Amino acid sequence: MSLSLEASYETNSFEIPVETEMHRLLAEGAVQDDYRVTLTDVTFLKKTENNHYIFRAKSSGQDVIVKFTYEDDDGLAIPRLEHESKIYVDYLKPLWGVHVPRFYGFYLHDSSDSGSCACIVLQYCGEPAVSDLSQLNDYRAHEYGIKRFRNDTMDIVFRLHAPDIEIYHESSSPHHILDFEGEPFLVDFGEADLHDCEAWEEFGQLTRETLPIKEGDHLEPMSCVDCYGIEEFLRAIHYCILGMFTVKIL
Repeated sequence: MSLSLEASYETNSFEIPVETEMHRLLAEGAVQDDYRVTLTDVTFLKKTENNHYIFRAKSSGQDVIVKFTYEDDDGLAIPRLEHESKIYVDYLKPLWGVHVPRFYGFYLHDSSDSGSCACIVLQYCGEPAVSDLSQLNDYRAHEYGIKRFRNDTMDIVFRLHAPDIEIYHESSSPHHILDFEGEPFLVDFGEADLHDCEAWEEFGQLTRETLPIKEGDHLEPMSCVDCYGIEEFLRAIHYCILGMFTVKIL
């Protein structure tokens, strides 16, 4: 697919590293299937620990997020982005626009002169809801209802572990949970792994009602869910009281 960038940059409070070079590489794009996407009103947001540059832009009138990266020294940045695109296409498609962003494409530019670069284009789905997941319990309770946003987030995390998706997502990081018009969305699947969830196998369907741990219970080995990802998330949102024992990972 070909990527054409018509840009009017707004930097906010960030500096854009090698802005001119980045703009040129994005504008050159890659050519597959003669399909062209034009991005306008491009705003640089941040650089991540994984050497990804995050932009907000418009495409065909829609707000989008662009995750862009260069070929880095360890050779992992572009494969990580390609891995994320495959997760969106092969596993998350049933959740597009509902619980995760719509995926608009993976674009790769490979040049012997300027080196390789790549980006993915995603639906814009709001901003991080909280800076610490323990804050989800009271997040905008006067607008959304007591713990409603938190409970909806729990339902999405459980849904990712369902047999038709089977994705382990690092949902214990607060910047992965966005508030989009009052609805939680999960983002950033670059580190996501395929996951055969034993908790789903044990209970048939994993919901807040089927959890063997109820809110406020002590989180102890004999009452654990057989899934480290779920346990980690429950601890992070302070759903349970941490007991005296070490959590058992099965």
